[in-house]
Amino acid sequence: MTCERAKTSVIYCRVSSKEQVEGTSLESQERICREYAARQGVEVAEVFIDRGESAKTADRKEFLRALSFCADKKRPIGFFIVYKLDRFARNQDDHVTVRAILKKSGTQLKSATEPIDETPVGRAMEGMVSVFAEFDNNMRTERTKQGMLERVKQGVWVWTAPLGFYRPVKGSNIAPEPGTAEYILIAFEEYAKGIYTYEKLATYLATRGMRTRNGKIPCAQLIEKILKNPLYMGVIRIWGLSVNGTGTFVPIISESLFTQCQASNVRKSAHAAPRSANNPLFPLRRLVVCTECQKPLTGSSSKGRGRKYAYYHHAKQDCPEAKFIPKETLEQLFVEFLNEVEPDIKYEKMFKAIVLDSWQSNYKKLDENNAKIRKDIEKLEQARQRTFDLHRAGTYNDDEFLEQKELINKQISQKHLFILENRVEEFDMEEALNYTFGVVRQTTQTWIVSEYPEKLRFQRMIFEGKLDFDGKKVGTAELSLLYRMNRDYAGNKSHLVAPTGFEPVFAA
Repeated sequence: MTCERAKTSVIYCRVSSKEQVEGTSLESQERICREYAARQGVEVAEVFIDRGESAKTADRKEFLRALSFCADKKRPIGFFIVYKLDRFARNQDDHVTVRAILKKSGTQLKSATEPIDETPVGRAMEGMVSVFAEFDNNMRTERTKQGMLERVKQGVWVWTAPLGFYRPVKGSNIAPEPGTAEYILIAFEEYAKGIYTYEKLATYLATRGMRTRNGKIPCAQLIEKILKNPLYMGVIRIWGLSVNGTGTFVPIISESLFTQCQASNVRKSAHAAPRSANNPLFPLRRLVVCTECQKPLTGSSSKGRGRKYAYYHHAKQDCPEAKFIPKETLEQLFVEFLNEVEPDIKYEKMFKAIVLDSWQSNYKKLDENNAKIRKDIEKLEQARQRTFDLHRAGTYNDDEFLEQKELINKQISQKHLFILENRVEEFDMEEALNYTFGVVRQTTQTWIVSEYPEKLRFQRMIFEGKLDFDGKKVGTAELSLLYRMNRDYAGNKSHLVAPTGFEPVFAA
């Protein structure tokens, strides 16, 4: 080693926890390393510090910068000084590998607090210290895992809360997060219908306003991860365990809904179904039935004269009325039928008035109830803080403190669940009705411009049963309540009763 190289060094310091970062560990390490360098008559060229980084691997930003600094031949570095060898590496393989890199650069590893050098005794000491550092790290890891395992067995989720959950306070169990848990519920409910791929469902949820914690729109991979995570039904599955945590935290969905979303028929309908079973070219497939044989029509394409021709037809040709109907013909007849059942403005006004009157009667106390629940949550959070204060004051011992804290956390989670369950009612009904009729009053146009999955959902909203087809005309359908009431209203058969004060609307 040249004299110039021997008189230069770098110092590397590392802490592996937030507590150490906020404490004095870094300052102490750097000070002791600088004092060591001064005793050796070595100039410190630069100090590299990793804050809160693990030493299990060599993948540390400042550590890698320090190695690169030593390898630069323009700045010959004689010594790589650390406070202790466990700051250098906590893995024997990494220690040997990285030390070899330093040796190739002409740099010696030095510990400010341990007697290591290039003598046989010094090398033996270095080897033993690095082995015991790895042993200590492995023991810490095992103890940490055992502690986490015990918490998991108690039904506590010890990792970062996944999207839809949050921790009301640091150290508490997870709870449904207001504002995001509802999107998780919607994701499961929509996927269970069997009409979505992960990608389509991600797009649908994005249009509803769902975002990740980083503010990004959901992707197909995230949706798949959510739908396969049993934590949302209250079950923790980890390390070969399956723990029902519904007694310690509130799930977002039911077990039956989760199971339904794992069923093979859902996956097949959305992902792996044959093209004929889920073909966007034929949205009326299985909705329209033959009046003669009561069998649903299917759809397929045939080639002729260099192009494809799309037809609706019977699945089996044993019906005397069996025929191939061009796609455009049947869908035009369907559009004409939609024009017939589309509600008019008079019915819309009557329906809105009646629903709003009923809403105000049945749910006028909903906002008051939810406001009361939120005040209860505030009081519980204050009580939880008092519990911490009493524990610090010595009034509660550790067991009493943990018992009180868990009890209050459960009560807070239950209150949040009440608000989550009320989310369906807690919205502007008038705005909801305006949005609904914005679609309904344009039933025909909405169906025409919708994509295939939306077409299917819209058809289910209009029809409760099948739609008859006699070979010439589409009709005689089991309409849903909204459209059925409109038809009865038009035919003067409706049981709609206008609320008091509604009559002047039609005075003209």
